Amino acid sequence: MAIDFSQSVFCIGPFQVCPALALAPLHEVTDGAFRTFMREMGGLGMTVSEMVSSEALIRKASKAEKMLEGDGGRPFAAQIVGTRPDVMAEAAIIALDAGAAIIDINMGCPASNVTGGLAGSALLRDIRLAESIAVAVIKSAKAPVTVKMRVGWDDPQKGRGEYLDFLRMFDAIGVSAVTIHPRTRAQQYSGAADWACIARAVECGFGYPIIGNGDVLNAADADRMVAETGCQGVMIGRGAMYNPFIFKQITDRGFAVEPKMRIKAAINFFEILMRLNGERDALHKIKKFSGYFTKGMPGAASLRQRLNSIHLAADILEELKNLANTLLN
Repeated sequence: MAIDFSQSVFCIGPFQVCPALALAPLHEVTDGAFRTFMREMGGLGMTVSEMVSSEALIRKASKAEKMLEGDGGRPFAAQIVGTRPDVMAEAAIIALDAGAAIIDINMGCPASNVTGGLAGSALLRDIRLAESIAVAVIKSAKAPVTVKMRVGWDDPQKGRGEYLDFLRMFDAIGVSAVTIHPRTRAQQYSGAADWACIARAVECGFGYPIIGNGDVLNAADADRMVAETGCQGVMIGRGAMYNPFIFKQITDRGFAVEPKMRIKAAINFFEILMRLNGERDALHKIKKFSGYFTKGMPGAASLRQRLNSIHLAADILEELKNLANTLLN
């Protein structure tokens, strides 16, 4: 049964997320340009920055500071990662000063360069350290603090249900919302997301909204996630990379996507990239994202080959516009 997401809402502190749909943080994807583009595509209630290193933020690293660029919409959450409570607390203040309305703590990243420093999903192995970090950020931020987490380091920890202990702790210390990606760190991004874990969390009746994340690739998946788990919101990451219309399709079930619209979306994204990131970065990203946006479309492979041989922004734009003009709809 289709759910009317256009009227859905959940709250993170004083902020309403309406519709109850969020763009997930994706490393080297959800920069300011991509988030701006996705806001313009419609149907989106909240955006989250790329994962930003707390250590880099307090060192005032320019790359880290750029990750906090706004996207013209609210609410916007900045996701920070780290393992030192005092540094995370300071980084939260920097992120809020840069324009974020919400601070999200990363307890889910499975990358070895993150977990090797005991951050990201490695925090699921140390509930006391995770608590210390969350408490420090909440005290310093004076703004809503959320957590994005996995359901364990590995299958044994997941089987023991230890992620529920984390959720109880978050409830006790005043976390404002939790996003659950129901895979373990050991799974990385393989296998199926176990939505039953989200349902277990919702059944506990914590005082904050539970946001479901994982394996939502279309409107039917979003319906099914809410129906099966009872989660108050849905967060989508990789699904938006391959289909930037996904949020619009979830909130407007009559919205149909034609091939020409995909090319026009790529053109729009490229123009945003040029405006916000400059030609060099725009060239690199549009070649990658044009492949994502046109996946499965007739002629997509040859388009990617042609774009990869082009080295000037004007020529990329001309190629995309010429292709759009050849498509009927």
